Amino acid sequence: MSMRGARRVIYMRLEQLYYLCEIAKNKSISYTAELVHVSQPALSSAIHKLEAELGVKLLNRLRQGVYLTEEGKKVVKTATEILASLEQLEHDLTLSKEANHTPSGSLTLYTTQQLGNTILSVVLTDFYEKYPQICLNLKETNSLQVISNFQADNCSLSFIAISDDILKKYSKVHEKGNNFVFEKLREGKLYAVVGKEHPLTKQQNVSLEEIIKYPIIIVENGCIPYTEMLKKYGDPNILVHSDIFASSSDFITKGFCVGLASSFFIIPDTHFAYIPISDNIKVSLGLVWRENYDLDLIQLQFINFCVEAFKKK
Repeated sequence: MSMRGARRVIYMRLEQLYYLCEIAKNKSISYTAELVHVSQPALSSAIHKLEAELGVKLLNRLRQGVYLTEEGKKVVKTATEILASLEQLEHDLTLSKEANHTPSGSLTLYTTQQLGNTILSVVLTDFYEKYPQICLNLKETNSLQVISNFQADNCSLSFIAISDDILKKYSKVHEKGNNFVFEKLREGKLYAVVGKEHPLTKQQNVSLEEIIKYPIIIVENGCIPYTEMLKKYGDPNILVHSDIFASSSDFITKGFCVGLASSFFIIPDTHFAYIPISDNIKVSLGLVWRENYDLDLIQLQFINFCVEAFKKK
């Protein structure tokens, strides 16, 4: 059969299209490599292969950054539509599987004490209402221990809150192996926690530089480097170090100390006032697991359940 006029088959991969869309968004190959957890040479190679397969140049690489060519803009437009369609297809198929299959068994989830007492308790209650035949097994851990200890393989699926700086730091550490997947569910903010009569309650927001003028209580959960952040602005007077917020709350309510907490740990309480931190400190809530860990059906359903639940909240 004659091949004249036959359509040429292009063996591009979805990950190549995804990488191109991310580079177009960030205008930086090195920064995009960090975000997608691949090495910069591997990312550059994927784009070069895509350009070779399509027979066109997709990026202009300039000193100020990388920018799409006209052909690149066309590819990104189509690639964005393809990736969105596949994401919707995956979502629809997942819902179809859930509707046709009622799993039973147990779900082991690692999390911190603070999350277990706040936002996670609501998520787990809703999950149990939908899947009452699944037994929940919660294990207390530390957010930092989770992502720094994947090599030991003692954590499967974990629900954590962590600062973006710490997340980026450990993404680089794990780049050459034992990497992890972080499914971000929500972005949060950092707050100062004070008693109702504290002088800071008169302010709309407060900076870390202002906070170090007061005695401070640090509740260590490993997810946010509070002490390290405060030391950038001077020598903080840390009056109390604690692993448990509840046992130290009287220090705050009586005006002895100022506490720090992310928005995920906030519980409406008449004894506390929460003041937004004006410094640009990003905190993320999400699920994390080893990249090469084989998630079972129940774990996958819990991940999908959380993703959908946080879209609605």
